[in-house]
Amino acid sequence: MKDRLIAGGLAGLAAGVTQNLYGVFVKGLGITDRAFSDFAAVVVMHTIQPSLVAGIVGFISHLIVGVMFGVIFAYIILLTSSRYFLLKGLGFGAVLWFLLMGFGTIFDLPLFSNIPPVPALTTFIGALIYGFAVAYSLKLIDKNSSLL
Repeated sequence: MKDRLIAGGLAGLAAGVTQNLYGVFVKGLGITDRAFSDFAAVVVMHTIQPSLVAGIVGFISHLIVGVMFGVIFAYIILLTSSRYFLLKGLGFGAVLWFLLMGFGTIFDLPLFSNIPPVPALTTFIGALIYGFAVAYSLKLIDKNSSLL
């Protein structure tokens, strides 16, 4: 697809949904006490609010962030190349994890400060899933651009 904005946004949306499904899964198993939509809800509302509406706000916020970073990734690939795209996606996810967790800690947001090791690791794995999914989705969109 020639339109990197739309292709990146769609890839980011798909990756955001995939990442959030993983987050809800590990939270449901009791491995962690936070999912990605919880982090996004805290960024928007600055407090933890356990309600259905807050969950919806968190999910929508997480998807918007996923779309934004998908667009950024699409332009990174455009500026570099599509060679090693999955490796670039994993690296992109790892960098996003470090930066977003770091900014959350710097701004002392709930769920980010004093994060225990297991939730930190589950979010890192989720960031790698996002990076892989955004790269793979973008590659599929580019390959099937005639369908759009």
